[in-house]
Amino acid sequence: MAKKRKAQTFEFKGTKYCILNPSSKVNEDASMEYNRVFGKALQSGALLRESLDTFMRGQGLWDNERQDSYDTTLEEIYKREQKLKLGGIKISEAKQISIELRGLRALLQAMISQKNSLDVNTAQGQAENARFNYLLISCLVYNDIKGADDSFKRVYASLDEFNEEDAEGSVGVVGAEHFSRFYYGLEDNYEHNLPENKFLREFNFSNEKDQLINEDGKTIDYDGNLVNENLRFVDEENNFVNADGDKIDEEGNPVKERVQPFLDEEGNPVISGEDEAIAVADEQPKKRRGRPRKKKQESES
Repeated sequence: MAKKRKAQTFEFKGTKYCILNPSSKVNEDASMEYNRVFGKALQSGALLRESLDTFMRGQGLWDNERQDSYDTTLEEIYKREQKLKLGGIKISEAKQISIELRGLRALLQAMISQKNSLDVNTAQGQAENARFNYLLISCLVYNDIKGADDSFKRVYASLDEFNEEDAEGSVGVVGAEHFSRFYYGLEDNYEHNLPENKFLREFNFSNEKDQLINEDGKTIDYDGNLVNENLRFVDEENNFVNADGDKIDEEGNPVKERVQPFLDEEGNPVISGEDEAIAVADEQPKKRRGRPRKKKQESES
């Protein structure tokens, strides 16, 4: 029996796994799973993908205005990509274009998510998801553990076992991310290799994590404010601050000490009981440190 080739390997919680290239038999079985779920979805009344646009417009989930905005965003992204590609513009303009591109891509992604929000519920969407899951459980195996027939041991013995597992923090979720990049032909560092991110790194406007930085190499937001890796406002000493630059604690509470006393109705400072106790303590004579000196003995008469 020919050995299956590994497409990707990865590690999760100290255990090594790998994604295998699906065999012809696995692809055939996955297609059968697609057909089974597709037929079942149609019988249960699921929409066909071809009818989804009409349905969403009828429900007010999509309209001509949203479609025009979607098309315009795609056009604006293309125009800016071409400017970066051709060059011949001021470095400050290129930086601004790169930052605008990031915002436009985020907007486009939000519109795509909205447009495709119901696609997973169509007959084709349900069938494609079933085929993907079947391929995933067939190709996700332990990297160093062999089964009874000396083949790689599968992580999940069946679809039921995969579906019943708690998705949060499971190897199935991580394995799906790796498998999707292989299955759909996606780059591992797709966002990292976008033209705007390449430009910002090349001219030291961002670091290797694609975070914007200032001339000192410190991370900043789009307005130039210092931020930490979690995008929280900080000062030069990395203390938390609010949008006005005032110091706050991790929960966002102000930590600034009172600099002026409160006043009575005549405008005189009012000393609280706590402040008075501190003032009295400060007025107490301080004891000398060390042993007390011995009294001089009286001279013998």
